[in-house]
Amino acid sequence: MADYPPESSQPSKHTRRMPAIGNMLIVLGIALIGAALGLAAIRSSDVAATRDRIASYAATPEKTTVSDWPPVVQPESPPDDSAPPPPMPKTTRIQIPATGIDTKIVEVGYDIVTIDGQQVIQWQVAEYAAGHNNTSASPGEGHNIVITGHNDWKGEVFRTLEKAKPGDEVILTTEDGSDHHYSVTEIELRKEIGAPLEERIATGRFLEPMGEERVTLVTCWPYGVDDYRLIVIAKPVPSENTSP
Repeated sequence: MADYPPESSQPSKHTRRMPAIGNMLIVLGIALIGAALGLAAIRSSDVAATRDRIASYAATPEKTTVSDWPPVVQPESPPDDSAPPPPMPKTTRIQIPATGIDTKIVEVGYDIVTIDGQQVIQWQVAEYAAGHNNTSASPGEGHNIVITGHNDWKGEVFRTLEKAKPGDEVILTTEDGSDHHYSVTEIELRKEIGAPLEERIATGRFLEPMGEERVTLVTCWPYGVDDYRLIVIAKPVPSENTSP
C-alpha cells in the first residue's frame, strides 16, 4: 500500500493484513457518492460550522495527524510451532448514544480497481447497515477495527456521525452477546474527491492494521456533497474489573 509500511516490516501471524498488491490505496466505494448529485444543495454556513468544530478538536491530548502517524510496530514473530490464537467473535452491532447511532453490522469485502493508472483496493459499503471491513480486527484482538457506513444513502446509518466529539462512548456488540466499550479520542476530516492521489493514500492509512486496539469509523461528509471522508477513532475504555 504505497510502500507503507516498509517492505522490511514482517507481519505477525496474529495480525490481519491486506493482500499484498502493489501501490494499493484503501478508499471507500464509489457507492458512497452515488446519490450525491441530487442532494448538492447544502447551506455553506452549516458546512463551515461543522468543519470549524472538527478542527477545534486538534487541541485534544489524544490528537494525532497523518503527518506524524506512527509506524506500525510489529511484535516479534512467534516460534514456528506456535499456533495463532483463535479469532474473536465478530461485531454485530454498533451504538454511539451521544449521536443516536444504533445499527447492525455486517461483514464487507473489497474490489480491486484502477484509479489514475494504479491498482487500488476499493472497499464495499453495506446497505442499511454498518460494514465491518473483513480484513480488519474484531474486538479483543488488539488491532484496528474498521467500520464504514453511508451518511446520505441506503439507510443513512452514519448520518449523525458528524455529531461525535471526544469522550463520546462507542459500544460494539459481538456475536456472543458481549459489549465492548470505547471512547472517541480523535476526529479527522480528509479531502477525498478532487484530492491528489497521495493524499487519498494517506487517508487510507487510517484503515491499516495498528499496533493497538482501536475502532476506526468512516463515512462521507458533508451530507449530500460527500467530497470529504469523516474519520472517527475510539480507543478501549478500561474495564472496571481491571487491576491497576
